[in-house]
Amino acid sequence: MAVSAVSLKLVDNQGRNTPQAWVPLIYSAFENGINTFEVVGRQPALVEGFGQAIQAVERRLVFVALRLGLKVSAAGAILRDFTPDSLLLQLESFLSRTGLDYVDAVILDDPQGDELSPQALDGLKAMREAGRSRMLGVAGEDAAIDAYISTGAFDLLCTPFSLISGWRERLRLKAAMERDMAVVGYDFFPQQFHGGGGAPQQRKGLWGGPSNPLAGVGTYAFLDRTPNWTGEELCLAYALTEPALATVQIVADRAERIDGMSKVPERDLPAGVAAQIEMARFSPPPTQGQKARSA
Repeated sequence: MAVSAVSLKLVDNQGRNTPQAWVPLIYSAFENGINTFEVVGRQPALVEGFGQAIQAVERRLVFVALRLGLKVSAAGAILRDFTPDSLLLQLESFLSRTGLDYVDAVILDDPQGDELSPQALDGLKAMREAGRSRMLGVAGEDAAIDAYISTGAFDLLCTPFSLISGWRERLRLKAAMERDMAVVGYDFFPQQFHGGGGAPQQRKGLWGGPSNPLAGVGTYAFLDRTPNWTGEELCLAYALTEPALATVQIVADRAERIDGMSKVPERDLPAGVAAQIEMARFSPPPTQGQKARSA
């Protein structure tokens, strides 16, 4: 199935307390060419709102993934549960609330090495054989995920990837591709770049220009200095250049954000940015003296 380059992760706690409040956000994704969704949240309003919105399009044109492994207790606490009965109940509850006959993928939420029993894996395979889920996926970034990839039991990997990803992350992508797994990227915009701060402050020189025009070379300062681009857009554009990724997930709380981020695949990285990324990735961190001089 053809999936959109940018996909939408739907999570709780976005100020939408009714199904009707979720429908316009999902419609906005459709209108911007997004056909790939992962439902991570558990609130009934989100699940039912998604079910209402998806009725507006042909089911075969939309890729729907469901995150499994977390459940809400009677007291409202979030619990981890990878038992066979719980996984099946989570899937069947989602299908019932949305009115769907199947999901395209069930994705286990960062299972540790001892959390998924052979019986639970057999239960997942039975879901797939019964047509309730077309693919089995696993999400995460630690050594346990590498072990799950090596089993060959999964069809899909959901893992972080960004411009600061190192060889470990890249080897994980390679291992997944060697096993014919589809790969979904997320966390493309590292937390350290949120709110700016990529560029060192510059003092003005004698004639009004920067005192050191080379300040920031070999750092991620370009994220704050590239005209007509935000740092987040640059990070997304970089992730989209990775051929191993079938799609890159965004989280959006408003239609305007979906509209802006969905346009990034149509744009080329500005000239020189790819080289600046490589320089920043392989440059040693600055010492305190260098930091002072660059300011």
